[in-house]
Amino acid sequence: MNKGLLIIVSCGLALVLIFGLHFLFFEKEQEGSVTPPLTKLPQELRQEYLKFKEEYTKKKNQGYDLREAAWWIKEARKAYLEGDYKKAKEYLDKAFLALEEAEKIDFSLPETPEKGWNITEEPNTLIEKIPTVKDWVPIGITYNLEENNLLRYIPGYPWQQSCFIFVAIGESEEGDILFYQGRLPFEGGFAPRINVNGEYLRNVPVFKGGMYYYENGAEGYPYPTVLVYGTKGYKEILAYDEKNQTWYHEIIPPDENGLKIKIKAKALGVPFWMGPQEGPYIVHGAFSGVKDIDVWGGFWVVGKFEGTVKLPYKEEKEFSGYFLFDRATHIAYYAQQEYQGEACREIACPARGGVVEFSCMGIFHDNFTITLCDSKNPTPVNFPKFQHQGRINYIFNESYPFNDFTLKSFGPHLQPSSFELKGSFEEGTVDLKGKVIEYWPPKGWGRVEGTWWDPEGKRTWGRAFISWEGEIKFKGETIKVKDVIGIGEFTRFEGG
Repeated sequence: MNKGLLIIVSCGLALVLIFGLHFLFFEKEQEGSVTPPLTKLPQELRQEYLKFKEEYTKKKNQGYDLREAAWWIKEARKAYLEGDYKKAKEYLDKAFLALEEAEKIDFSLPETPEKGWNITEEPNTLIEKIPTVKDWVPIGITYNLEENNLLRYIPGYPWQQSCFIFVAIGESEEGDILFYQGRLPFEGGFAPRINVNGEYLRNVPVFKGGMYYYENGAEGYPYPTVLVYGTKGYKEILAYDEKNQTWYHEIIPPDENGLKIKIKAKALGVPFWMGPQEGPYIVHGAFSGVKDIDVWGGFWVVGKFEGTVKLPYKEEKEFSGYFLFDRATHIAYYAQQEYQGEACREIACPARGGVVEFSCMGIFHDNFTITLCDSKNPTPVNFPKFQHQGRINYIFNESYPFNDFTLKSFGPHLQPSSFELKGSFEEGTVDLKGKVIEYWPPKGWGRVEGTWWDPEGKRTWGRAFISWEGEIKFKGETIKVKDVIGIGEFTRFEGG
C-alpha cells in the first residue's frame, strides 16, 4: 500500500524594496529596458531616497518598529514602476514621516493575563487518558450550548480556532489510492480535499460554521454528534463512541448523485495530548502580527479506518488505511487585543496574523505511528518554552512518549525538501530520513512578508507529504522502514 501511496502523493520586504528602488532609480539602464533614462529622474528624489535609506538602516539596527515606513516604501516602488514619479515622491515623504514617528519595539515579556488558561513548558504527552465526550466537546469549558443545539465560544476569551480535522490515507481492493482531509469548521468555511488516484476532486461543497451538537446522536448515529451544513444541501457530521474509541465521519449529499463519504475509524494506542481542554496548554508558536503566543490544548487520535467514497455520478468504492483526527483548541495567551481576523489591509495591520514557527506531523506504518510537534521561537522575546513533544504509538500494541528527539529540515528554509528524525524512547530508538514527495498547496507554500518584530522577515505556511526510510530499534529488534508515508503541517520564518 505504501508504494502506491508514494506514487500518488508523490533581503526581506523593506530592504528588498529599498535596494530594488536603488537599482531602478540609480543603476545604469540595461539595453532594451523600459525604465526611463537616468537623466529624466528628478534629482531631489535621488537625494531623499539615499537619506531615507541611511536613516532606515540606522533605526532598524536600534530596534524601532518600521512596519509603516516599509509599507510606504512599497507604495513608492509601485508608483515608480507605474511611471508616476510625483506620487513616488509623495509616498517617500510619508515614509520619512513614519520613520520619524517610529517608536522602539518593546521586546519585554507581556504581563501574564489575570484570567485565562495556564500553560506548561513540559510535554503533555505524558498524559495517557482516553478522550471523553467532554474532552471532545468541552461544554462549560470552551463552549456554551445555545438554542437549537448551536455551540458558541464562551465569551470574554480570545479564542482563535477549534479544530475538528479528519485525515485519512487509504487504498481500495482494486488499488485505488485515497487521500482525504475533512474539517468541520466551528467558524468560517472549509472545502474538503479529496484526492483519488492523484487527482483532486473539484467543485466540492463548502461547509461553514456554526456547529451543532446533539448529545443523543443525529443522522442515524446513537452517539454524541457534531454537525455542520454545507452548500447545495450538504451536511457533514462526526460522531464519537467513547466506550469503543470509535469515530464516525460522514459527508451526506442532498441526493444520490452527490459526493458521499462514510468512514468508521478505530483509535489505537494512546492519544497525543496537547493538553486537557481546561489546561494547562502548550505553546504552539508566536503570532506574526502582535506580541502574543498561540497556545493550544486538546488531542490527536490515530488508528485505522474503513469506509466508502462515492464521487458524484460514479460508483461507490471501499477504502481502508490510516487516519488522524485533530481535535485542538487554540487561544491567544496574552490576549493584548480583541481578535480582528487574518485579513487586513491597514498599514500597521493589528491582526494577530499567522503562527510561527512549528512542525507538526504524523508517520504511518503498519506496525506503528509516530506523532510529534516541534516549535522554535523566532522572536526576540523570551516567551515560555515552545512545544517539543512526540509519541510512538501502537508499536506492537505498546505506546510510549517520544519527547527525546531532534527534527532537522534541509533545503530552502522557507520550504524544506527533506527531514531527519532521530531520538529515543523507553524501549528503543528512531533513526529516519524523510523526503518531500508533494507539497500543499501544490504550487508551493505561500510567502507573507513582514512581522511585528521584523518588517523585512518572511513567513510561510504549508503541508507536505513525506516518504520516510530508516530503522527503529525496539526491545532488541530492528524494524526496517522504507517507503513509509507521512504528512506534516509547517510554518517557517526567515529574518531580514
